[in-house]
Amino acid sequence: MPTIIPNLSEMEHDLLTELFNIGIGGAANSLSQLVNQEILLSIPSLQFKTSNQVIDQLGKNKKLFTIAQEMEGPFTMQSLLIFNPEDGFEVVKRMLGPHLSDETLAELQSEALTEIGNIVLNACIAVISEALGEGFNIDLPIFSTTTPEDLLVKNADSESDCLLAVEVKLELKESAINGCLLFIFNTDSTENLQQTLASLLDNLQ
Repeated sequence: MPTIIPNLSEMEHDLLTELFNIGIGGAANSLSQLVNQEILLSIPSLQFKTSNQVIDQLGKNKKLFTIAQEMEGPFTMQSLLIFNPEDGFEVVKRMLGPHLSDETLAELQSEALTEIGNIVLNACIAVISEALGEGFNIDLPIFSTTTPEDLLVKNADSESDCLLAVEVKLELKESAINGCLLFIFNTDSTENLQQTLASLLDNLQ
Protein backbone atom coordinates (compact mmCIF):
# COMPACT_ATOMS: atom_id res chain seq x y z
CA MET A 1 0.00 0.00 0.00
CA PRO A 2 1.46 3.41 -0.90
CA THR A 3 2.16 5.97 1.77
CA ILE A 4 -0.90 8.13 2.39
CA ILE A 5 -0.16 11.80 3.02
CA PRO A 6 -3.14 13.68 4.47
CA ASN A 7 -4.36 16.76 2.64
CA LEU A 8 -4.85 19.21 5.48
CA SER A 9 -6.62 22.46 4.72
CA GLU A 10 -4.69 25.66 5.27
CA MET A 11 -6.65 26.35 8.45
CA GLU A 12 -6.08 22.82 9.79
CA HIS A 13 -2.35 23.10 9.04
CA ASP A 14 -2.14 26.51 10.73
CA LEU A 15 -4.07 25.28 13.77
CA LEU A 16 -1.84 22.24 14.22
CA THR A 17 1.28 24.37 13.81
CA GLU A 18 0.03 26.84 16.40
CA LEU A 19 -0.78 24.04 18.87
CA PHE A 20 2.79 22.76 18.61
CA ASN A 21 4.15 26.31 18.74
CA ILE A 22 2.36 26.98 22.04
CA GLY A 23 3.29 23.57 23.41
CA ILE A 24 6.98 23.90 22.64
CA GLY A 25 6.99 27.48 23.87
CA GLY A 26 5.54 26.29 27.15
CA ALA A 27 8.64 24.18 27.71
CA ALA A 28 11.11 27.03 27.06
CA ASN A 29 11.28 28.27 30.66
CA SER A 30 11.86 24.78 32.05
CA LEU A 31 14.54 24.07 29.47
CA SER A 32 16.23 27.40 30.20
CA GLN A 33 16.48 26.43 33.87
CA LEU A 34 17.87 23.01 32.99
CA VAL A 35 20.68 24.40 30.82
CA ASN A 36 21.30 27.42 33.06
CA GLN A 37 20.86 30.01 30.33
CA GLU A 38 18.24 31.54 28.10
CA ILE A 39 16.74 29.28 25.41
CA LEU A 40 14.81 30.42 22.38
CA LEU A 41 12.73 27.96 20.38
CA SER A 42 11.86 28.75 16.78
CA ILE A 43 8.35 28.59 15.36
CA PRO A 44 7.78 24.95 14.33
CA SER A 45 7.98 24.03 10.67
CA LEU A 46 5.32 21.36 10.15
CA GLN A 47 5.09 19.04 7.14
CA PHE A 48 3.77 15.57 6.37
CA LYS A 49 6.49 13.47 4.72
CA THR A 50 7.20 9.93 3.57
CA SER A 51 9.73 7.76 5.38
CA ASN A 52 12.26 8.14 2.56
CA GLN A 53 11.95 11.93 2.64
CA VAL A 54 12.65 12.01 6.37
CA ILE A 55 15.59 9.63 6.00
CA ASP A 56 17.09 11.88 3.32
CA GLN A 57 16.50 14.94 5.49
CA LEU A 58 18.11 13.48 8.61
CA GLY A 59 20.95 11.90 6.62
CA LYS A 60 21.32 8.30 5.55
CA ASN A 61 23.28 6.13 8.00
CA LYS A 62 23.80 9.15 10.26
CA LYS A 63 24.14 8.51 13.97
CA LEU A 64 21.32 10.10 16.01
CA PHE A 65 20.31 10.51 19.63
CA THR A 66 16.55 9.99 20.03
CA ILE A 67 14.05 10.18 22.88
CA ALA A 68 10.78 8.42 22.04
CA GLN A 69 7.36 8.18 23.68
CA GLU A 70 4.26 6.22 22.71
CA MET A 71 0.97 8.09 23.10
CA GLU A 72 -2.64 6.96 22.85
CA GLY A 73 -5.74 9.14 22.94
CA PRO A 74 -8.00 10.73 20.30
CA PHE A 75 -5.34 9.44 17.93
CA THR A 76 -2.32 7.18 18.45
CA MET A 77 1.17 8.42 17.73
CA GLN A 78 4.85 7.94 18.34
CA SER A 79 6.68 11.11 19.34
CA LEU A 80 10.42 11.54 19.02
CA LEU A 81 12.92 14.25 19.93
CA ILE A 82 16.07 13.92 17.82
CA PHE A 83 19.56 15.40 18.16
CA ASN A 84 22.79 14.71 16.35
CA PRO A 85 25.43 13.50 18.86
CA GLU A 86 27.36 16.78 18.89
CA ASP A 87 24.30 18.89 19.69
CA GLY A 88 23.00 16.29 22.13
CA PHE A 89 26.29 16.33 24.05
CA GLU A 90 26.27 20.15 24.09
CA VAL A 91 22.76 20.14 25.59
CA VAL A 92 23.93 17.79 28.34
CA LYS A 93 27.02 19.93 29.00
CA ARG A 94 24.91 23.05 29.34
CA MET A 95 22.45 21.22 31.56
CA LEU A 96 24.93 19.61 33.96
CA GLY A 97 27.67 22.26 33.91
CA PRO A 98 31.24 22.66 32.57
CA HIS A 99 32.81 21.44 35.82
CA LEU A 100 32.19 17.80 34.83
CA SER A 101 34.62 15.92 32.62
CA ASP A 102 33.63 14.85 29.12
CA GLU A 103 33.77 11.22 30.29
CA THR A 104 31.30 11.91 33.10
CA LEU A 105 29.02 13.90 30.80
CA ALA A 106 29.01 11.01 28.32
CA GLU A 107 27.95 8.63 31.09
CA LEU A 108 25.08 10.93 32.13
CA GLN A 109 23.87 12.05 28.69
CA SER A 110 21.26 9.31 28.32
CA GLU A 111 19.49 10.26 31.55
CA ALA A 112 19.83 14.00 30.90
CA LEU A 113 18.49 13.86 27.34
CA THR A 114 15.63 11.63 28.45
CA GLU A 115 14.61 14.30 30.97
CA ILE A 116 14.78 17.03 28.32
CA GLY A 117 12.79 14.91 25.87
CA ASN A 118 10.20 14.21 28.52
CA ILE A 119 9.72 17.94 29.16
CA VAL A 120 9.50 18.93 25.48
CA LEU A 121 7.29 16.07 24.30
CA ASN A 122 4.89 16.28 27.23
CA ALA A 123 4.62 20.06 26.88
CA CYS A 124 3.46 19.63 23.29
CA ILE A 125 0.93 16.96 24.15
CA ALA A 126 -0.39 18.85 27.18
CA VAL A 127 -1.38 21.80 24.99
CA ILE A 128 -2.97 19.57 22.35
CA SER A 129 -4.81 17.61 25.04
CA GLU A 130 -6.14 20.80 26.65
CA ALA A 131 -7.25 22.22 23.30
CA LEU A 132 -9.09 19.01 22.43
CA GLY A 133 -10.53 18.51 25.90
CA GLU A 134 -9.31 14.91 25.81
CA GLY A 135 -6.43 13.14 27.51
CA PHE A 136 -3.57 10.99 26.28
CA ASN A 137 -1.98 7.95 27.89
CA ILE A 138 1.77 8.56 27.63
CA ASP A 139 4.48 5.93 28.11
CA LEU A 140 7.80 6.71 29.75
CA PRO A 141 10.41 8.21 27.39
CA ILE A 142 13.09 5.92 25.99
CA PHE A 143 16.56 7.14 24.91
CA SER A 144 18.45 5.38 22.12
CA THR A 145 21.35 5.85 19.71
CA THR A 146 20.23 4.94 16.20
CA THR A 147 20.19 5.85 12.49
CA PRO A 148 17.29 7.32 10.48
CA GLU A 149 16.79 3.98 8.71
CA ASP A 150 16.63 1.96 11.94
CA LEU A 151 14.52 4.64 13.61
CA LEU A 152 11.80 4.53 10.97
CA VAL A 153 11.81 0.75 10.62
CA LYS A 154 11.52 0.42 14.39
CA ASN A 155 8.74 2.95 14.89
CA ALA A 156 6.60 2.72 11.74
CA ASP A 157 3.89 0.04 11.66
CA SER A 158 3.67 -0.33 7.88
CA GLU A 159 4.69 1.18 4.57
CA SER A 160 1.41 3.13 4.53
CA ASP A 161 2.41 5.17 7.59
CA CYS A 162 3.01 8.87 7.18
CA LEU A 163 5.29 11.01 9.30
CA LEU A 164 4.29 14.34 10.72
CA ALA A 165 7.62 16.17 10.87
CA VAL A 166 7.71 19.08 13.28
CA GLU A 167 11.11 20.75 13.01
CA VAL A 168 12.22 23.06 15.80
CA LYS A 169 15.46 24.98 16.17
CA LEU A 170 16.75 25.40 19.72
CA GLU A 171 18.86 28.52 20.19
CA LEU A 172 21.00 28.94 23.30
CA LYS A 173 22.48 32.28 24.26
CA GLU A 174 26.05 31.03 23.87
CA SER A 175 25.61 28.33 21.25
CA ALA A 176 23.29 27.11 18.49
CA ILE A 177 21.75 23.67 18.92
CA ASN A 178 19.42 22.06 16.37
CA GLY A 179 16.81 19.52 17.38
CA CYS A 180 13.99 17.85 15.51
CA LEU A 181 10.59 16.69 16.68
CA LEU A 182 8.89 13.89 14.76
CA PHE A 183 5.37 12.59 15.31
CA ILE A 184 4.52 9.31 13.58
CA PHE A 185 0.91 8.45 12.73
CA ASN A 186 -0.52 5.34 11.08
CA THR A 187 -3.25 5.77 8.46
CA ASP A 188 -6.19 5.45 10.86
CA SER A 189 -4.64 7.84 13.36
CA THR A 190 -3.95 10.40 10.64
CA GLU A 191 -7.60 10.31 9.60
CA ASN A 192 -8.62 10.74 13.24
CA LEU A 193 -6.21 13.66 13.57
CA GLN A 194 -7.73 15.47 10.61
CA GLN A 195 -11.26 14.87 11.88
CA THR A 196 -10.25 16.20 15.29
CA LEU A 197 -8.76 19.36 13.79
CA ALA A 198 -11.87 19.93 11.68
CA SER A 199 -14.10 19.54 14.75
CA LEU A 200 -11.93 21.92 16.76
CA LEU A 201 -12.13 24.53 14.01
CA ASP A 202 -15.93 24.17 13.90
CA ASN A 203 -16.07 24.81 17.65
CA LEU A 204 -13.91 27.89 17.30
CA GLN A 205 -16.13 29.46 14.65
